[in-house]
Amino acid sequence: MKKNIARVFSTNLIKMCVTFITAFIVPMVLDVDSYGYLKLYQFYVSYIGLTHLGFCDGIYLEYGGKDTKSIDAHRISLQGSSLFVYETILAVIAIICGVFAKDFIIVCCGITMLPQIMYTFYNYVFQAVGDFKRYTQVMNTYSVVNLLINLLLVGLKVRDYKVYVLLYLIIETVPFIVGTVLFQKNGWCQFTGFNRLIFVSSVKLGFLLMIGNFAYTIFLGIDKWFIKFTMGIESFSFYSFASQLLTVVNMFITPVAMTLYSTMSQRKDKEFEKKIKRLLVVFLMAVPLVTYMLNFIIEIFMVQYKPAIKVTALLFVSQIFLCLNTAIFVNLYKVYRQQKEYFKRLCISISAAVLLDGMIALIEPSITYYSFSTLISCMIWLGLNLKYFPYLCPSRTELCYVCALLGVYAVAFDLPYVVKIAVYMVVYVVLTWKLMHREWDYCKQQVIALIRR
Repeated sequence: MKKNIARVFSTNLIKMCVTFITAFIVPMVLDVDSYGYLKLYQFYVSYIGLTHLGFCDGIYLEYGGKDTKSIDAHRISLQGSSLFVYETILAVIAIICGVFAKDFIIVCCGITMLPQIMYTFYNYVFQAVGDFKRYTQVMNTYSVVNLLINLLLVGLKVRDYKVYVLLYLIIETVPFIVGTVLFQKNGWCQFTGFNRLIFVSSVKLGFLLMIGNFAYTIFLGIDKWFIKFTMGIESFSFYSFASQLLTVVNMFITPVAMTLYSTMSQRKDKEFEKKIKRLLVVFLMAVPLVTYMLNFIIEIFMVQYKPAIKVTALLFVSQIFLCLNTAIFVNLYKVYRQQKEYFKRLCISISAAVLLDGMIALIEPSITYYSFSTLISCMIWLGLNLKYFPYLCPSRTELCYVCALLGVYAVAFDLPYVVKIAVYMVVYVVLTWKLMHREWDYCKQQVIALIRR
C-alpha cells in the first residue's frame, strides 16, 4: 500500500512540476493573443471528459476492488470497444462542425477527444484494480512528453500558437498509445464493435459520479466562460495567465489534500480535523508572499502581462479559501459519506458564481471584477461548508489573524516589492507567533526535526 501511495504521490508531483514550468516558459515566447488562443484550446479540452457521459466513472465503480485476474477479458474489451466507437463518432461530428465554422481550435478539440477519453478509460481501470504501476506509467509518459515538447517549442522560439496546439495533439496521443499497449498485454484490447446495452449500463452507473466530479471543474471555469463571451481574446489571455500561476500553490496543496483523505478516514477525530484546519490556515496565509514574488517576476521579465497583476492578486486570495474547501471540507464529505451534501452546496456556490458573473457581464465586464466575483464565490462556498461542519468555524482569534493579514496584504500592495515583502513577512511571523502559537510551536518542532535529520 505504501508503495502505491508513493507512486501516485510522485506521479502527481511530476505532473504539477511540469504544469508549473510550462506556466512560466510558454508565455515568455508567445504574444498575448497567441497565448490566449492556446489557453482557449486547453480550456475547451478540460471539458472533453463530459462527453463520455459517466461511462468511465461507471467502469471505475464496476471494477473497483477487483483483482486483475478475475476480470472478464471479453467484457472489458467490449466496453473499451464500445467507448472507442462512440467517441469516434462524436469526434468526427466535432471535426466537421469545426471545419464548417472554420474554427481551428474546435477541429483540434475534436481530434483530441478520442485519445483523451480512451486513456482516461485505461487509467480508471488501472486505478480500480489497484494496478498503480501501470497507472503511473501512463501518467508519467504524459507528463514527460508534455514537458519535452514545451521545452522544444520554447527553445526553438516558436511563436505560432497553432504549432503548439498541433503538437499538444501528440501529447494526448502518446499516453493513449501507451495505455493501449498495456491493455493489450492483459488481453483486454480487442475490437468487438459497439454494444448499446454495455454502453448504457456503464453510463447509468457512473453518470451521477461524473456530474459530481465535474461540478468542481464547472465552478472553476464559470468566470472564464463569461470572459470568453463578453470580452476579447486579450482579456481571456490575461485571466488565463493569472489562473495558471495558481499551480504554484497547488503544487503544495494537492499532495496534502490527497494524503489527508486517508488520514482523516482512519481517525475520524474532530479535534484532529480542527488542528489540521488551523495548520492549513497558517500555511495559506503565507500565500500573499508568493503573489508579491510572482508579480515582481511579471513586471521584470513578462511586461506584456502586467494587466494580469491585479487579477493575480485577487485570484491568489481566492485560492486561500478554495484550498480550505478542497483540502479540508471536500475530504470530510467523503470521509463521512456525505457526497449529496457536498454536491448540493457546490451547486449553490455555482449558482451564486453565475449570478455574480452575470451581473458583471450586464453592468461592466472586467477581468478584475470577474476575479473579485470568483473570490466572493469561494467565500460563499466556504461559508456553506462551515455551516455544515460547525465545529470547524473559526474562533475570534483565528478570524482576527486572517483579517489582519489580508488587510496588510491589501494596504501594502502598492508599496515597492522589497518593502511590502518585508512588511508582510514581519507581520505574518509576529501574528502567527502571538495568535496561533500552538501551530507556531508545532511548525517550529517539525523544522527542527527536519534539520536534525
